[in-house]
Amino acid sequence: MIKNFDISNLILDSLYDVRRTNHTAGTSAETVAAHCALIIRKSGKSVYKSGKSSFVASADKVIFIAKGTSYSMKVEKAGECTVVEFDVSEAQLLRELEGGGICEYQVTGDKSIHKLSKSLLQYFGLRGPAYFSKCLSELYSLITQISTVHAYNHSLAGKYGLIHASVKFIEANYAQQDLYTPMLAEMSGVGETYYRNIFLAVFDMPPARYIQLYRVGKAKELLLNTSASIEEIAVAVGFANASYFCKVFKNLTGMTPSEFSQKCGSLG
Repeated sequence: MIKNFDISNLILDSLYDVRRTNHTAGTSAETVAAHCALIIRKSGKSVYKSGKSSFVASADKVIFIAKGTSYSMKVEKAGECTVVEFDVSEAQLLRELEGGGICEYQVTGDKSIHKLSKSLLQYFGLRGPAYFSKCLSELYSLITQISTVHAYNHSLAGKYGLIHASVKFIEANYAQQDLYTPMLAEMSGVGETYYRNIFLAVFDMPPARYIQLYRVGKAKELLLNTSASIEEIAVAVGFANASYFCKVFKNLTGMTPSEFSQKCGSLG
């Protein structure tokens, strides 16, 4: 079975077929792939099994099946699906895809893949002038996009979805004093170190600094728009006391809260 195969490494030899299907739920098949294939679902869900491994094709996941792969397929939920069958360099097939196999590519949130597959289907169906070269060009673009989106979704920055809820929690509950990384990591269902790494990749700062910046931002609003005291504002934005609030505020802005209020308040 192929594992972590970069689909963008494929050297296309020929395009065999491009078709759209919409099988009913419960449809099943068992076969050997005569060509390499991409299974691109706009909706619905189908499950592919090869050996002891299972793979899901859905709106969030594209399936690649190597030529010569023995597999079974079952449609669990009806929906629109584009199937692209093609052949690649025989030398590459022997070198990298020996024995066949199936790969699953995470493409969550990307709509361009479905647009590219639709364009490929149109070119293939028209059979107009230079249609074959246009089809190969579209197929290379499609494969490149699948590889790019999959790589991003598996990068730390691409895993923002894992910490999104905790970031929104920070923004809604910044006044709480007990916003600590271990709690936020647990909320996200990941380890503390991994959570911190994702946060650094996305925001270029650790969670604690993000919280401080967010609190100071809210403090600036209060300093400019209310008559609340420094002590009241410190508590309102989640600091334990005014002294620590002033220290953090100056560290991040270069001014004390009072200096900020005097300088920026006169500009509005």
